[in-house]
Amino acid sequence: MVTIKDISKASGFSVTTVSKALNDYPDIATKTKKHIKKVCKEMGYIPNAQAQGLVRKKSYTIGIIFEEITGLGLQHPLFSKVLESFKNEVEKLGYDIMFLSKTQANGNVGSYYQHSIRKQVEAILVLCAEFNSDEMLELYKSKLPMVMIDYSESSTCNITSDNEKGIESAVKYLKDLGHTKIANIFGAPDTYIGSLRIESFIKAMEKYNLEVNDDYMLNGEFYSKENGFNAMNEVLKLKEQPTAIICASDMLAIGAIQAIKRKGFKVPDDYSVIGFDGIEAGQLITPLLTTVKQDTEQMGKMAAKKILKMINQKKQTNKGETITIETSILEGETTRSI
Repeated sequence: MVTIKDISKASGFSVTTVSKALNDYPDIATKTKKHIKKVCKEMGYIPNAQAQGLVRKKSYTIGIIFEEITGLGLQHPLFSKVLESFKNEVEKLGYDIMFLSKTQANGNVGSYYQHSIRKQVEAILVLCAEFNSDEMLELYKSKLPMVMIDYSESSTCNITSDNEKGIESAVKYLKDLGHTKIANIFGAPDTYIGSLRIESFIKAMEKYNLEVNDDYMLNGEFYSKENGFNAMNEVLKLKEQPTAIICASDMLAIGAIQAIKRKGFKVPDDYSVIGFDGIEAGQLITPLLTTVKQDTEQMGKMAAKKILKMINQKKQTNKGETITIETSILEGETTRSI
C-alpha cells in the first residue's frame, strides 16, 4: 500500500507539505497541490478517510435511526423510499450513512446519543422510532443536528407529507363520486401520524357535511395488510354498510380489499377503497389501488438539504420548523361513482 511517505519521496516535498496539500490547506501553492495530487494518482495512493476526518474534524457520516414497529424493517415500503432518496443526495457530497442502535458489538446497551458520539456522526436522520423514549429525549436535548420524518418535535427540523390535505382530498374524491357513507380504517391512534390522519378525516367529513359514523371508524393498528383485513371484516359484520372506505395506508387498503373479495364481494362494484402512501404494491394488485400518493423522493431530498445545511453551520437550525410536502390523488381502479 502506497503511504504518504512514499508520496513525499516521489514528489520531493516534505510529509507535512504533502499532508497539507491533500487536505487543501490555503498556505500551499496551487501548483504544488496539483503536482502532489498528480503523483498520488500515478502511484495509486488512497487517502486514509479516518485520518483526514481527524484533521478536518469531520467524519462525513450521518446517523440513521430506523426502528420499525411492524417488523418490516428496511423493507418498509414508504420509509425505505425516503431513505433511498436521502442516501442518494448525501452521497453526492461524499457522506456515508450509519444505522444507530442501542446495542453495541460487545453486547452492552447504550443510548443513541452515546452511539452517535462514539461513532462521531455529524447529524442524525430519524425515520422511525419510539419518539418519546428516554433515548430520544436525550437526543433532543443534545446539540446534534437532527431531522425527523413524520413527527413534530420543537427542538428539531421536521419533514412530513401534508396529511390533512391528503385525507381531505380522499374524502372529497369519494363525495364527488356520490358517496356519503364512508368508513375509515385508521392506524395507531396513539402515534403522531395516526392521530393526525384520524383528526383530518373527521374534519374533512364535517367540512363536506358528511356524517361520521362511529361504527365506521376502525382501528388498523400498525398499518399492515393483516390489520386492514381484520378491520374490514368488522365492517362487513355491520347491519348498515358503508359504500366506501378510506384507509390510512396502502397496506391497510390491500388487506381490506382481500377481506372484501374473501366474502364474495367486488371492488369497486360493492365497495370503493382508497389508500394512503402510493407504494408500489398498490399498483401491482388487481384492481389497481386508488390512493393518496406521498412524494417520498422529495421528502428524502428535503431531509438531505436541511441536514447538510446544519452540518455546514455546525448546529441545529430551523428548530421546530415543519416542512410539509404536497400529496396527490393517484387514480386507480378501486373507486366508482354511485
